[in-house]
Amino acid sequence: MAERPLVCALVYDDLCLFELGIAAEVFGLPRPEFDDWYDFRVVAAQQGPLRTLGGLTLQAADDLSLLADAALVIVPGWPHGEAGLSGALRASIKAAHRGGTRFASICSGAFLLAACGLLDGRRATTHWRYADQLQAAYPALQVDPGVLYVDEGDVMTSAGSAAGLDLCLHIVRQDFGSEVANHVARRLVLPAHRQGGQAQFIPRPLPRHRAGDIAPLLDRVRAALDEDWTIPRMAEVAGLSPRTLQRRFREATASTPQEWLVGERIERAKELLETTKLSADDIALACGLGAPETLRHHFRRIVGTSPLRYRAQFAA
Repeated sequence: MAERPLVCALVYDDLCLFELGIAAEVFGLPRPEFDDWYDFRVVAAQQGPLRTLGGLTLQAADDLSLLADAALVIVPGWPHGEAGLSGALRASIKAAHRGGTRFASICSGAFLLAACGLLDGRRATTHWRYADQLQAAYPALQVDPGVLYVDEGDVMTSAGSAAGLDLCLHIVRQDFGSEVANHVARRLVLPAHRQGGQAQFIPRPLPRHRAGDIAPLLDRVRAALDEDWTIPRMAEVAGLSPRTLQRRFREATASTPQEWLVGERIERAKELLETTKLSADDIALACGLGAPETLRHHFRRIVGTSPLRYRAQFAA
């Protein structure tokens, strides 16, 4: 690129240092191996000195006036909601955006972008724990809780903190190309590229009513996922009518028997991909999915990536 792009990271009271560290590591670390790199600056979103999680204080060298010159502004989280949004901060963000500055948020930073109207009518994501809250507070945007990051061109959002690294590498790839981005990823000891549409790795909740009359059925199915589990068979094992079984399943797991069964089979497939060298054919059979094509279809639908990519990232 002809000149060094200015990247500003907003800092604020109750700042999470890890999320700021992500931005600093990718955009601020000196990289003499490249002819040009980013000009990284830290900008105070509020008057300082600012407190950070862990009891440190932070004094930023730059103020909001610098945003107008930025090529990119990173919002590393935002715990304050609209109560912490001053008129000066809102005006500075909106003016910089109108002037062509790109914005990228990490984790709860999407709340600040939404509060400033930058996400109206757009797709966005945040940490899966906050997705419902973000959607309820800002119905004009479309929250996708299952992906690592969303790139809407001039506004980008990412999921939980580590997904911010994926988004930052995505930005480097846009600005400097794949070779440079791959080099930075190697320095960070990270996969070179995780697609934004890949699923957040959300822990599956346990059944809401563990002590119900389908609990023994759930355990039996999990122990024999390779067997043919039809609704009539499940109902017979549970001693319920098919209709009652489906109602109890919804109460206990918030899903249908078929949805739950496929989810359990994919969870088992993930375990086998992580811990064994079994082929896709063998894993599909072991999980009760039959054919590798069925495994790939449901794996991509639920996890957001292919079994091969998943194994490359998570295999022991």
